Amino acid sequence: SIHCRLPEKVILGLRDARECVMSSLSSAARDSYARSYPYLMKLHLLREVEYISSVFFSEKDRKDTFVEFVSSDEWKDRIKMITPDITGSNDIINTRLALSRMANEPALEGSLWLDIGRLARKGGLYQVAEHSLAQADMSFQNAYTEPAPVDDSFIFFVQDSIGNVKLQLAKLKHAVGETTTALNLIENNIPASIFQMNDAELDSYVSKMTRDGNIALESKETLSRRILQSTEWLVSGGLRSGSEIKSRYHTVLKLAPKWERAHFHFGKYIESLLETRFSALSELGNNASRLMVLQNDKSCQEYSLESVSHFGRSLQLGQKHLFQALPRLLAMWLEFTSIESADKNASLEENQAQMNSLIKSFAEKIPEHLFYT
Repeated sequence: SIHCRLPEKVILGLRDARECVMSSLSSAARDSYARSYPYLMKLHLLREVEYISSVFFSEKDRKDTFVEFVSSDEWKDRIKMITPDITGSNDIINTRLALSRMANEPALEGSLWLDIGRLARKGGLYQVAEHSLAQADMSFQNAYTEPAPVDDSFIFFVQDSIGNVKLQLAKLKHAVGETTTALNLIENNIPASIFQMNDAELDSYVSKMTRDGNIALESKETLSRRILQSTEWLVSGGLRSGSEIKSRYHTVLKLAPKWERAHFHFGKYIESLLETRFSALSELGNNASRLMVLQNDKSCQEYSLESVSHFGRSLQLGQKHLFQALPRLLAMWLEFTSIESADKNASLEENQAQMNSLIKSFAEKIPEHLFYT
């Protein structure tokens, strides 16, 4: 019915199929969730068919309708709730692939292959992931070069998706130990000068990443994800100096100032610099020696303030790293403000007051229940 463009028959067929599934589900539900699960999946599949089939009958431009669908929360959340089988796929994605091919929508097919590749990589199915990502790249390239005129927003979606394919492929290469290849892939077309740009210059650079001078080839989100991921790899491998790493984090936060993950990892990196300085300056290595260094070294004090600032900002923006960021934030605050100087140390007192001000601000902005976890 979908292939023949008969919406009335599609609606009737979906209704009959749901009634058939529900009759079986009602009896299976009395037994266990395990028995009910296959029928729940079938209901999901029917919803997928209903959801995508409307593209075939939409009076709007098909490309616009497609972009709306793949950008919706319902579309994304259903994939997040399911797990791949041993092939790295699942029934919902397979259904979407069949419908996308029926609709002759290579961009839709590419987004599905990208989902399969991402799920397979996270599940350790690296060969499946590599094949799926290659299929995704080919599908997006076909969508981008198709002769029919397309909307700018659709071209932007395709180009941004190509960037996401490269990001997933780089993560795959890193997972199998090919770090150099991963870094080359993820930093492709990112100029070194971008890390020295101020806000205005960075905005100008992003606006110039255009095709035919009018639309961006890659979103700020995708660009910032690429830079942050490569920076984390460089940090773990010790492949850049501290000033270069900090410039990279600052660039990410200029591109995505409200990204929780970026603030958390920057705070974590600053804390690592603090610990390194403690190790270099503390002769005895005990707590008293550590506090003495913190009392007298301005760099350690600045590192503490900066790290707490980013940990607090990450907690304001999300809860993904709650159990890592919150303990470190509170421990660093208590450690720093517990120092009592026999001699009047104006710099220390000023920084302690600034630390207390930061904590007071975060206590007002971070949800209260998080402090009781």
